[in-house]
Amino acid sequence: MAFSVVFFVLLYRRRVLENQLKMQELETRHQEDMLSETLKSQEEERNRLGTELHDSVGAMLSSIKVNLQVAKRKHELEDLTPLLGHLDETISQVRGISHQMMPIILRKYGLKRAIEDLFEKVESPNLSLCIKNWNDPELSPEDSLMLYRIIQELLNNSLKHSHATAISFSIQADLANTIMTYTDNGVGFPSDMLSQSEGMGLLNIRNRAQAIGAKPHFSNAESGGATVDLVLGASND
Repeated sequence: MAFSVVFFVLLYRRRVLENQLKMQELETRHQEDMLSETLKSQEEERNRLGTELHDSVGAMLSSIKVNLQVAKRKHELEDLTPLLGHLDETISQVRGISHQMMPIILRKYGLKRAIEDLFEKVESPNLSLCIKNWNDPELSPEDSLMLYRIIQELLNNSLKHSHATAISFSIQADLANTIMTYTDNGVGFPSDMLSQSEGMGLLNIRNRAQAIGAKPHFSNAESGGATVDLVLGASND
């Protein structure tokens, strides 16, 4: 009888533990789904605002510019020259903001060309950027957009904090995984940031990675510089 009681107590505890684990898994999945939906909603809103800026505000500013140019020619109003210069600058800024919010190049030409465009915009005599390897992965439009945003954030961090002179990126895919590696030769990640994932930039990267079922690994190379590895399609355990 005592053995039976102990057996049933242990069985009961095991079932309670299993139920707790199942509840935790369900809660984790729910949180991941909520995060994914939140990020998708944010991207949809960014795209909507980007379209409005590009199609509406940009078109209106261009129309104003044309009318001012016509008025200047007809009435020889040289005083309009500075105003036209300011208008050109405003149009350029609106166009830049709209492209940041709505990566048209990603939609039209794919992830590789979009990354090349990002690199071309910041390359300088003091900073070289390159794509070392590109084994074209089969990614959904949503995953491609999240990866694009992750690379934007990594590039932003390198430009602001790393003092790097070289940045490289590679992406390789096999039957099981897609592996993305981003490196720079700068000062590397601060130790507290690596241990505690501090900093809004790294948090944004982790959240976007989580939304596509991936987990980034941040590290510093012994020779200096930062490395970020991201594996899609593998277990995050």
